[in-house]
Amino acid sequence: MKTSLKILSVLFAFVMLFSSFTFPTSARSLADIEAEIEKNEKELEQMGNRGDRVDTLEKIAEQRKVLDEQVQAIEDKIAPIQKNIDELNVQIEELESKIATLETEIATIDAQIAEQNVIIDETYELLSKRLRAAYMAGETSELEIFLSATDFQDFLNRTEMIRQISKHDTTIVSDLEEQIDGLNKMVEDLTTKRNDLDKSRQKLEADKAQREAEKAVYEQEKAKKEKAIAQNIAYERKENEIIGKMDQKSAYIQKLMEEARIAKEKESQEIDKDVGNSGSSGSGTVSGSTGHGFKLSSKGTICPIQESGVKYSANFASHSARGTASVDLVSYKNRYVSNSFGSGTYWTTWGANLYAMADGVVVKSTYVSSTYGHYVSIDHGNGLNTTYAHMSSRSVTVGQTVKQGQIIGKVGNTGNCWPRPNSSNPAAGAHLHLEVRVNGNRVNPEPYIPIPVN
Repeated sequence: MKTSLKILSVLFAFVMLFSSFTFPTSARSLADIEAEIEKNEKELEQMGNRGDRVDTLEKIAEQRKVLDEQVQAIEDKIAPIQKNIDELNVQIEELESKIATLETEIATIDAQIAEQNVIIDETYELLSKRLRAAYMAGETSELEIFLSATDFQDFLNRTEMIRQISKHDTTIVSDLEEQIDGLNKMVEDLTTKRNDLDKSRQKLEADKAQREAEKAVYEQEKAKKEKAIAQNIAYERKENEIIGKMDQKSAYIQKLMEEARIAKEKESQEIDKDVGNSGSSGSGTVSGSTGHGFKLSSKGTICPIQESGVKYSANFASHSARGTASVDLVSYKNRYVSNSFGSGTYWTTWGANLYAMADGVVVKSTYVSSTYGHYVSIDHGNGLNTTYAHMSSRSVTVGQTVKQGQIIGKVGNTGNCWPRPNSSNPAAGAHLHLEVRVNGNRVNPEPYIPIPVN
């Protein structure tokens, strides 16, 4: 995870770098370059520590993984509830379909009952009219029938006919009423079934409401998690943007540092001229002493830093590849640092004593903010000259005679050092930049430095 995040950040940085940034193309003074470096370094410092931000991205990714797992767990709980709700919906739809069918049947029967009632009403009306007409015609009483009959047999015939007509009409009405009773019974049965189905539907609706309430609780919990994920993604995007800007800024500073190195090399060439003009000539080998107890090299010189763990932070080969014939030395020791940036205890080279590598005369002891910072050059005779740069302080002056092993100052990080010192790490970049010249020409310093020192 960490590697992928770092790769992503680097790729993002290069995209940003080459798509939105324009490097300087015209030559500038070293002072201008240093000012630009300092400005960008402060801006970079304000952005915080890149490693911390990458760690933050890792934590964000881990948090989102946990949130994603929590959301998945909630969805796993919601799924069976939703399945149950879907099943209940199907059952409810089936019941509603059955209820609708019953209601249609009830409506149909109600319509039939209404039609039968109309027929009954019409039959009653017809009978009423018939009786009324018979009455008006005077043919309804047995006396009238008897008197109007031609003989007794005609009377009997007429009486039986009226009785049959009356019986027929009564039967019609009775049949209609029986049909209506049957239809009403059917309506009653259908209504009972509909009510039973409706109760079943209501129970299913209650079960569904309960399941939906359970689902709603999980949905609310899921929404909170998804909101946290959205915030997580926004935070991650912001951190990536900052890291991209930091990488862009770092790349720009590196570009400025290379530009400064070129300018520094030009200035170093001027120092070469000064040292060459003021120095001696010879083989570059001197006679070292033993009274100080320091280890001598084959050239008769000692290591300028006399602490355990001295090593090259940049050897001659790496410096030569960058066009500078020199080496950088560091040693690791837990020491208290107090300077203009702040104070504290650091595992650092800053403040280590610097010793003259051989007897000689100080030909340079000055300060150049844009390149070497505080530096000292000593002519040791026989063509040998040593130069100590980026010192935190100098304890010798021009023209002063020094002895091998004499303290000439302390290691620091003045001038053009990288990484640049800052308020959180005032000892950053502390090292000794060492140059050795023979007859004014820079040579590989490594043969002149006995490492280990003891």
